[in-house]
Amino acid sequence: MPINPATLYSVLGNPNSLVPLAIKDVSATAGMTAGSLITGKEEGIDRLIDECGTAFIWLFGIPISKAVFNFSIFKPLKLDSKFDARNFKDKEILKKIKEYAPDEKVKNSIEKVISKERLFKSLVTTRFIASTVITIVSYLVLTKFKQKYTENKIKENLIQEYNEKLKQEQAEKEKKSVIADNFEGSPSFKGMGAIVENFAFSPVKNMWILDGAITLERLKDSRNPQEFVGYAIKEGILLTFLYYAGGKIQSLIEKHSKKKFNKSIELDARVLANEEFKKAFEDGSIEKSLEQFKSANTSNTALYDFLHKNPDNLVVKSAKQSDIIKNNKVKEDGFWGLFKKKIDTGKIDTREYIDLEDVKGVNNKISELYSQYRDALAKGETSEKFFNGVKKLKIKSVLANIGISILALGIITPGIMVAKRFLSKDDKEFETKKEIREKLIADGVIA
Repeated sequence: MPINPATLYSVLGNPNSLVPLAIKDVSATAGMTAGSLITGKEEGIDRLIDECGTAFIWLFGIPISKAVFNFSIFKPLKLDSKFDARNFKDKEILKKIKEYAPDEKVKNSIEKVISKERLFKSLVTTRFIASTVITIVSYLVLTKFKQKYTENKIKENLIQEYNEKLKQEQAEKEKKSVIADNFEGSPSFKGMGAIVENFAFSPVKNMWILDGAITLERLKDSRNPQEFVGYAIKEGILLTFLYYAGGKIQSLIEKHSKKKFNKSIELDARVLANEEFKKAFEDGSIEKSLEQFKSANTSNTALYDFLHKNPDNLVVKSAKQSDIIKNNKVKEDGFWGLFKKKIDTGKIDTREYIDLEDVKGVNNKISELYSQYRDALAKGETSEKFFNGVKKLKIKSVLANIGISILALGIITPGIMVAKRFLSKDDKEFETKKEIREKLIADGVIA
């Protein structure tokens, strides 16, 4: 099934999606591994195990841990793990959540959760802490395995190299002895609360904790100064581009787009590519949607009511396309109970948390874009040209953001580290291998 380009750019440009982080991390993994292979095979394999193992744990550790927790704890207690605990914050909206439940099954599950509010909150907090801790511990185990594996492999290679050297020198000795007719001589040998709310419900923010722990562990358990400096450079640049630079780059591009082209590109790519959205600008019906939203935006409960009662409003539709509001989806029976498809019911899944400030943000972005649209038409620009320009700028902004990060993490950073090693007289060899060789010599295993 072909991927919708608008959906692809939406995911890549979503600051709350793990996909852009994964792409950046994979580029860093590939670059660092390639750079380490240049400096030596053992170091390259050591880096490969570290980077690939860490990437797997980093991406799947928390989701898998949460899924296991949901199955083993929430399911036996018959508590719906899909219910977002942030819905408890506003008691008036909590009543609406039950009232607007998409079907009886969901309504009953919501009632059960509300009746066990204290227990449910405790379980959510426990799930967040447990999944994060388990993932961190998994990385610690990986690190110990990697270090032990590398140490054993280097010892094995050094001993093998030493034995081969002995054999070669012995063969040379015997060859010279025959030629020189018993010539005498021999070669010489040398020797929960706000923290839970801020982090547990954001996959990206949850990664902050995990990455912080991984970075601290890598620095703390560095086997030598060479590894410590390498990790300090790599982790510093990686964390900067994963969690800070990307947002700043995107913000600068958006400001540039407004200033130079008078076009706002902050809306989701799927919204900007939607023909219904474009048509609403062209026939002016978007004004009705904006006015309706403005009239309803008198209180949080009034706005929450509006979202449910006005599914055809363009602001509401745009918020749904942006995944700020999520519809309820039910599984239909597949072939022999397999291959079940999720069918969109068109009704909002009230178990999901709706950040009303984000919804208001969509409204403001649409208002701004519509104002720019009217200015463009007044200057003789066609509707087609305006929307094509907005979509192109959006695509360029997403690609530029990802591209700059890949360049920095996958090419520049590994390049800096390789250059540092080769330009240093005492830092070319893999320090761990050097230390193991010195210990084997000291123990008399090799000379």
